[in-house]
Amino acid sequence: MRGKIRIFRLGAVALIFSLLLLFSYPQNASADALTALSDTMSQLADSTPTAVYSNHTIKYTTPTGVAAGQNMQITFPAGFTIGTVDYTDIDVSWGPSTGAENELTLAATPSGTTWGAVFAGQVLSITSGTGTITAASKVIIEIGTNATFGVAGDQQIQNQATAATYTISIAGSFGDTGKIAIVILTDDQVQLTATVNPSITFSISATSSAFGELSTGSVTASSPDITLTVGTNAQTGYTISVQDQGDGANPGLYNTTASYLIGSANPSYGDTATLSTGNEGYGIQGASATATIAARYDKSGNDVGGLERTATTLASYSSGMTGNHTVTVTHKAAISSWTKAGSYSDTLTYIATGNF
Repeated sequence: MRGKIRIFRLGAVALIFSLLLLFSYPQNASADALTALSDTMSQLADSTPTAVYSNHTIKYTTPTGVAAGQNMQITFPAGFTIGTVDYTDIDVSWGPSTGAENELTLAATPSGTTWGAVFAGQVLSITSGTGTITAASKVIIEIGTNATFGVAGDQQIQNQATAATYTISIAGSFGDTGKIAIVILTDDQVQLTATVNPSITFSISATSSAFGELSTGSVTASSPDITLTVGTNAQTGYTISVQDQGDGANPGLYNTTASYLIGSANPSYGDTATLSTGNEGYGIQGASATATIAARYDKSGNDVGGLERTATTLASYSSGMTGNHTVTVTHKAAISSWTKAGSYSDTLTYIATGNF
């Protein structure tokens, strides 16, 4: 009987000792696998021969979540140069739906609800003070100039110098683990080329305009006015010029039978003139809502600009490509009592030039 009691006592002591061992050590939660892992980089080119820097947007779902005092650790492969990236270049958010619902306040070290975010070598530790992340939450970690919460990020991680596939590891005291594969290329850009041919369009609303019967008692405008329409993809716009036929030697309205010329803009071929009843003169006026009319032709009333036997700028535009700009030209003439009778005519040539 005493032997049985001794055996029972020994067994009880062993059970108590086992229970003490069981409860005297902290129990770690079982590690779960992270899901929906990804790292979107802003550039995949390698850092050869020149350094290439990239933003990282890391996403995953944590089945366990993060308790107060725990951390998440993201380990970058060797060869990715962290440089001076710090918490000001990092954003962390989490939430049940998109992962962007709750933005964490970060500092170099955790304190209260402020989380710590710091690189030690290749390892980024994101450590809770008193804050938590709920189980089954989506987590987003942005590193680089894409970090905009609080202080905008100004530093990025330099890419590996060798093109290959690399692995980012995620672990930490929060218990969940996972890996993300990323790829570095020798070149991640495609250069495209194209050619656009220069173009210009130009039209004249009518090929004739008539003064009818000129009288010493009035200044007469021909009908209709002429509308010039121009469009071009020239980078510095266009120029419209006008050239007068006249009598072949001087500009003006010419009577071939009488060999008599009504000079432009006046009998002395001045650049401009104010036409008046009883005095010979002939010239044009320009108007446009878009083009710049040359000072000589930017006239109204009975003021006109004189025509020339050589091409003279009527209007221009220098602010880039255009659609259909219009310039309206009005032709005016006056005669004196000494103007010879007969039929008068003139030919004006309008020229549009694209300034490519």
